[in-house]
Amino acid sequence: MVQRSSTIPPILPNPSNSSIPSIGRNLPQVSVETATGADIPAMASLLDELFRLEKDFVPDRDKQVRGLAMILAHPDRGRLLVLKEAGIVTGMANLLFSVSTAEGGPVILLEDFIIAGAARGKGYGRYLMEQIFHMAQAEGFLRITVLVDGDNEGAHPFYQRLGYGRSNMICYRRHWG
Repeated sequence: MVQRSSTIPPILPNPSNSSIPSIGRNLPQVSVETATGADIPAMASLLDELFRLEKDFVPDRDKQVRGLAMILAHPDRGRLLVLKEAGIVTGMANLLFSVSTAEGGPVILLEDFIIAGAARGKGYGRYLMEQIFHMAQAEGFLRITVLVDGDNEGAHPFYQRLGYGRSNMICYRRHWG
């Protein structure tokens, strides 16, 4: 069984284990934490910003708040992480847990990942992703999958630089209601 931790180390303990250089030591006012109910309003605002960038989604604060609350209520299904700069939420990640028959073990779907527009370019996205990698490896997850909007040209090279490879899989959806 994969153990879940509510605390994420603020700095990778051994960045030499990764090909991605850690920048955490250069971000003294930045922390990555497991989200709480108090973080929901800030996360909903970040999701509003994210969904305005993506063609497939429309911002709906009530739906986003409801979804965030569901994830917090079911930590066995996923985890919300927030990146805080001087105590203010400036980024977030929504990690949903599953089991892959291809991998033979637990995997993560990185459902939402955003750094507020005003905070981009400071290394926060890389730092948040480093913390996700650290958590995933420490807790026995075997893979992280992220879906990226096809025309989000800024996101594609970001994920590639972090070691993500393009998949041959194509996403299809069916909605009810």
